[in-house]
Amino acid sequence: MGGTQILQPEVTLSLANADRAVSNTEQKVLIVGQIVAAGSATSGVLETNIASTGAPENALFGEASQAAAMVRAFRAINPLVQVDVLPLDDAGGGTARALTITIVGTSTEAGTLVVVVGSETLHRYECAVASGDTPTVIGDTIEAAITADTKCPFTANNVTGTVTLTAVNKGTVANDLGVETSGTIAGVTGMAVTQTVAGATDPTLTSALDVATDRYQGIVWPYSDGASLDTLLTWLDARFNPTNSIMDGVAFTTTTDSYANALAAGNAENSPSLVIFADKAESETNYVGPAQNEPSYSKSAMFAAVRSLRLTQDASISRYLTSSASLDQFGGPALASLPYFNTPIPQMATIASGRGWTAAEIELLLAAGVSVIGVNATGTNALVGEVVTTYKTDSAANADVTWKYLNYVDTSSNVREYMFNNYKSRFAQSRLTAGSVSRGRDMANDVVIRAFTEQMYKTLSGVNYTLVQAGEDAFVYFKDNLTLTLDLALGKVTITMFVPIVTQLRQIIATIKIAFDTEG
Repeated sequence: MGGTQILQPEVTLSLANADRAVSNTEQKVLIVGQIVAAGSATSGVLETNIASTGAPENALFGEASQAAAMVRAFRAINPLVQVDVLPLDDAGGGTARALTITIVGTSTEAGTLVVVVGSETLHRYECAVASGDTPTVIGDTIEAAITADTKCPFTANNVTGTVTLTAVNKGTVANDLGVETSGTIAGVTGMAVTQTVAGATDPTLTSALDVATDRYQGIVWPYSDGASLDTLLTWLDARFNPTNSIMDGVAFTTTTDSYANALAAGNAENSPSLVIFADKAESETNYVGPAQNEPSYSKSAMFAAVRSLRLTQDASISRYLTSSASLDQFGGPALASLPYFNTPIPQMATIASGRGWTAAEIELLLAAGVSVIGVNATGTNALVGEVVTTYKTDSAANADVTWKYLNYVDTSSNVREYMFNNYKSRFAQSRLTAGSVSRGRDMANDVVIRAFTEQMYKTLSGVNYTLVQAGEDAFVYFKDNLTLTLDLALGKVTITMFVPIVTQLRQIIATIKIAFDTEG
């Protein structure tokens, strides 16, 4: 347009962002695991954002490695959440675990023998046997089946009917892997499984986590000995209540051991940032391994996958619920308060009858801060039991249930993160005053901050979060116990609040009184 234009009155309309609540950050999980020489990753160098398609973990860490198996176990359940991996080489002086399968007798009929190496669901081999097959021939068949499985955590070598299995990764982690033989063929009188060498010496972990500077809500940790857990908790506990940041996360590890050793492992730790799952070590003629024949590190990865999927906004989680409530079928912060117990994990093997913990042992393990994964009443599906952290006492050694359950930790963490993010957003550039605020100016005083805090509580008690208790009584309790102190010289507001969280229904105790009539 040309000419002399008169543009009066001058009008400017600026667009400002809407005042909306800030959501909690997306889940991110760290997996720590050993690799093999065939992988391209460098030990100690963090590999970030492992793709959920194309199986990049196989080339990065080596198909048969612990690290690759952990990623596969996680991704089989959760393809949505970001996964970073801290790869570690085997220790130079490490020892690889070894077992033997000793075959006795020449078959006098055709049939099938079954060998499971490390995982009932992933490494189960049905080996065809012909009539007249000697132990050497049968051993060769077993060796060939294992060798053809490029993801198997063991290599196999047969010598005249004794098949030696050697763990791909050195160290103690492979000691939890199960090996089992089964099947009956006339003439074959034995297929005994025997551990001949225990894995020993894990990688040095002292400063390994220094490269993991981001926040990880979940950490999958394959080492369950005390020294390794101390290293992990030195890193994690410092992140539980940091200054001006949200860095907390929970680590998951699994041990396969005797009842006494599992109990001792739980009692040795006292942290809200650590969950120890324990499986019972079984030793039978034809089986050596955990009651639930899956790798310990895969169990940890699977549970971490389910948890992070539950906490991912709008993720479909119906496969991992027994609850049929409509709004609970999709993930988000509200799922932090939904019980973890009775969570089905169909990707896990079940437990054979006669194996595993007794009910009495489970109760005492829980009291020690040790969680278990079992099966449903019919033995057809793996189910998670109550998930507890190792936290049992406060700093004065007083019994304390504040962080006993993972649900309590997750609920509180999501409440804190929501408030942290929204305080940061709402008061990003505010003046502080002890007087009144001026309309149209970004100012904050006791009344403004209090009202904002109360509104956050209402949001957290609503249907989208269900993390804190709803209702007038709960809200009045929160308001009455909310205190603010303003220090204008420092520009500092100190807030103290009591937040009644939503917990989980764990027990129903009822009395049935018998009556013989309905009169009077």
